[in-house]
This record gives sequence, C-alpha cells and structure tokens, in this order.
Amino acid sequence: MSGHEDAIGLWQLQETQQVADDGSGRLTNDAYTFRYDGDTVTLRLATMNPAMWRSDDDFYRLEARWDGDMLSYRPPFGDWAELAAWVGDHFEDSGSGTRRIFGRVGEDEVPEWNRAVLAPREPHDYSIEPVDPGRPPPAA
Repeated sequence: MSGHEDAIGLWQLQETQQVADDGSGRLTNDAYTFRYDGDTVTLRLATMNPAMWRSDDDFYRLEARWDGDMLSYRPPFGDWAELAAWVGDHFEDSGSGTRRIFGRVGEDEVPEWNRAVLAPREPHDYSIEPVDPGRPPPAA
C-alpha cells in the first residue's frame, strides 16, 4: 500500500482551468475517468498505431506507483507516465497552462461512453508484445 489510501476510488474530470504556464513543458493527460485500487489504475488509453496490440475496449488495468503525491501508471508498451497529483482530497493534473481537477464519483455518474472503466478486468499482462503476429487483433 502506498500511504495514499484516501486516493482509492473512482475519479472523473470535474473542472478544467486555465492557469499560468509553469514552463515545465509537461502536457496534461487526456484521462476522463479512472479507477485507482491501491495497486493498479484502470483507464482508457488510445492506440494510435492500428497494427499495435490493444485491448478489446481500449481500457487497461495497469501497474501504479507513487512518487511523492504524483500517481503514475505503467502503460502497456512504454515508460511510466504521470497521471495526476493527489492534492488534499482530490487529484489534479497540471501542465501547459491547464489544470484538470478530478473529483470522486459514484459508478452511476460515469457516462455511458466510459462505463467500461467499471468492468472487472485482470491486470495487464506486460509480457504481451506491441506487435505479436501470433495474437489475433481485437474484435472490431
């Protein structure tokens, strides 16, 4: 456990604010809803390369870790990525002059187009290769 037990739950974008650019060059992510269970993060990730393996619904349950108050996740085929910082009682993702504030929500508050985040799923299998000719592509 991380010491961030209050962060366990279902989180959804509540507000986007324009703020002074801090000059860090950091871009905000495009997460809308995510679930943190204390060990993993479940969220939707876009697959840009049509030849690359992806889940059937573009949702993944991924390894998570904390660096101070920053929650990060390990995508299927990449290095650790920052998701959002724990600020008091909510998450915030800031970068390039934008602050995205995530509030805790109930399952009934998740929009239909993002409800796959609620489905039980196994943690991602990191042994999967980005392009595996022996693995069939996901159903369209």
